[in-house]
Amino acid sequence: MGAPSPELCNLWLARAFNAQDVDAAAAMYHPDASVVQVDQVHGGTKTARGAAAIRETMAAYIGMKPHMDVITHHTTVAGDFAMTRSQWLIRGRDRNGNPVEIHHHGMEVHRKLPDGTWAFFIDHPFGADPSWAVEAPPETK
Repeated sequence: MGAPSPELCNLWLARAFNAQDVDAAAAMYHPDASVVQVDQVHGGTKTARGAAAIRETMAAYIGMKPHMDVITHHTTVAGDFAMTRSQWLIRGRDRNGNPVEIHHHGMEVHRKLPDGTWAFFIDHPFGADPSWAVEAPPETK
């Protein structure tokens, strides 16, 4: 089960993280979803696909004993799909118990589920980071 609207998906995911609830976090994703893993959490940036891989990805976050703050900057809806742009901050503990803080700007695609709720379909947690920006794109030929 997802959130009542795409603009609430990030908030509901943050609440699942803050409650340290792996099941609730994994339930925010469509069964066929893809999420890019965050290097600081997963030790690499591979893409997790499908329910089992999403659950493992969420378990790694929950293992940090996180507190997540998030804002959704904008939402664009087209039929049963929506795109959001978020900014999020997680404070937690690494595998050695040391404090860690992870801050990124995400891009997300959501899909409307048969029950009318919304879930993540594609999640790129750092896909809108400012560090990716260039002053101007190269000339198109």
